[in-house]
Amino acid sequence: MLTTIPHRRSIWFYFTILTLLFSDLSLAGRYWIFFTDKETITDESLSQLRSEWTERSLNRRLKSGVGLDIKDAPVEISYLNGIADCGARVIHISRWLNAASVEADSAIINNLLELGFVNNIQPVAQSNRDDICLVESTTSIDTSINDDHSLIPRGAYGESWWQAEQSGAIDAHKKGLTGAGVLIGMLDTGFELNHRAFAGLDLLYQYDFIFDDTDPSYDYTTDRVTQPNHGTACLSVIAGYDPGYIVGIAPRSTVALAKTELTGTEIPQEEDYWVAGIEWMEWLGADVVSSSLSYSQWYWKNNYDGRTSPASRAAQRASELGVVICNSAGNAGPEDITLGAPADAVDVLAIAAVDAIGEITGFSSRGPSSDGRIKPDVAALGRKVTCVQPGTWDRYGQWNGTSLACPIVAGVVALVIEAHPDWSSRRVIDAIRQTANQSFKPDHTYGYGLVNAASAVEYPSLYGRIIHSMTAQILPDISLTLSGKADSYSTFSDAQGFYKFVNLNSGSYRLTATIKGVESPLFEEMIVVPPSLPMDIAVGDSL
Repeated sequence: MLTTIPHRRSIWFYFTILTLLFSDLSLAGRYWIFFTDKETITDESLSQLRSEWTERSLNRRLKSGVGLDIKDAPVEISYLNGIADCGARVIHISRWLNAASVEADSAIINNLLELGFVNNIQPVAQSNRDDICLVESTTSIDTSINDDHSLIPRGAYGESWWQAEQSGAIDAHKKGLTGAGVLIGMLDTGFELNHRAFAGLDLLYQYDFIFDDTDPSYDYTTDRVTQPNHGTACLSVIAGYDPGYIVGIAPRSTVALAKTELTGTEIPQEEDYWVAGIEWMEWLGADVVSSSLSYSQWYWKNNYDGRTSPASRAAQRASELGVVICNSAGNAGPEDITLGAPADAVDVLAIAAVDAIGEITGFSSRGPSSDGRIKPDVAALGRKVTCVQPGTWDRYGQWNGTSLACPIVAGVVALVIEAHPDWSSRRVIDAIRQTANQSFKPDHTYGYGLVNAASAVEYPSLYGRIIHSMTAQILPDISLTLSGKADSYSTFSDAQGFYKFVNLNSGSYRLTATIKGVESPLFEEMIVVPPSLPMDIAVGDSL
C-alpha cells in the first residue's frame, strides 16, 4: 500500500521550466527526479532491511539513538520503471532523498514533469573541487626527538610535525591514540596507493562511483593523468605513515575510499556521485567521512541553508545516523557566504584553512550559512601542509587549500572516536567545536577556531591552578573533589599547582578544595558542565 503525500511543485520546478524554455531542446543534461512517496514500511520489510545492512552501521546508529526507517527503504521500482519508459537513463538512486539522478534531454524532462509520482525536478550540481597546489617538493628529515614519552618521536613526523602539532594530534598520539579501530571514509577524485607512505594502509573497502567498478585508482583508458592526485594527497594527511617524512593524523585508522569526482574534463563533476558515495559510506559503517569539495553551480548564496542542495540533505541525514562528516569550506574567500554545499549542512563540520601561526588564509571560504548559522565550524592548517607527492613512490610535497585542512580535522575526529567509542556523533561534534581555540566567541571566518585533538578527547573538562590569594604562590597537594548527583571525582594539584578533571558527564557539581589534615574546605563552589571550564582557584591566608 502506498502512503501518498500532497503533490508539490518546488521552486526548482519553475526554474527547470525556465531553463528548458531558453535552452537547446536537444541538449541532454543530468537531473534529480524526486518522487512523491514510498511504500509504507512494515515489520517484515524492516526485518529484511536489517538483514541487508552491515552490523557496523547498525551499531554506529545505535550510539546516536537511531535505527532503520522508511528513508532507508528502497525507491519504488515502478517509479524507476516509469521514468525509464519515458526515455530517461537512470544514473544513481538515492533512498534517503527518494530520488534518482537521470540523464535526459528537455523533451523527456517535460514528459517526466507530467507523471503523478514525480514531486519535482532539479538540475544536478557541478563540483568546484577545492584544488590543492604544490608549493614545494621536499625530502628533508627532522631528526630531533620530541621527548621520551612520545608514542611517535618528533623525528618520525618530518615536516608533517607542523600540521600534527598545531591540531593537537601529537599530544593525542602521546596518549596512545592513532585512530585504530575507526573507519574513515573518503569521497574524492581517486587514490593511488603505491607510494611507500601507504605500505601499511588498512584498506577495508573501495569503489569508483563514476565508472561503477571496484577500482578507484588511475585508469589510463578513461582518466586524465592528474585524476587521482587530489584524493591521494588528502588520504596521506590522514593515514600516511613513513617515519622521517610523514605521520598522518590518524595513521592506524581503517579507510574506505570512494571515487566520486572527475577532474580536468568538460564533463560536469556530479553531485549525485557524492550522494551515492555518502549513502554507501553510511551503509558500510563509516565513523567519519572526509570530503574536500563543494557544489555551487545551480546554487546562489541564499541556497546555502543546508536544505536546498541534495548533497547537503544527504550529508545531514548521514550525520543524524551517527557519521561525523568533515567537509572543506572551500577556496573562494575572503568574501562572506562563499562556502559551498554540503559544508552548509547543520551538522557537517565545515573546515577553514589557516597558516602555520594560526592566521586565516585569504583563500579560505567564509560563512555564515544563508540562514545565519556559524560557518565554517573549525579550522586547521591549510597552507604548506605536508603530504605525499602523487605520481611518485617516495617523494613528498607541501600543498595549500582547505582540501588539506579537511583531512586534518577528520583525523582528529578519528582520534576522539577511538578514545570514546561509546560517544554519539553529537557528542563528538560538540567536543570538536567546544575545545577549539575561540569557542567562547565563534565567528564566520574561523568558526569555533583551531581544532585541538588533545583537548577534544578530554571533553568536557575542568582544569586550572591552585594559588594563594595573597602571594600568588602555587599550591601543590591540594585535595579537590567534584561531587554531582550521580558522579564523584577526586584529584590533587600537582607540583605546579595544576589540577584537572576530564571526561565529565553533563550536570551540576560541587567543587571542593581542602588541605590535608584540615576538615573545613579552603574553597567551595557550584559549577556546571559542559562546556569545558578553565578555573584557577585562589585560597586565602588560612593556609
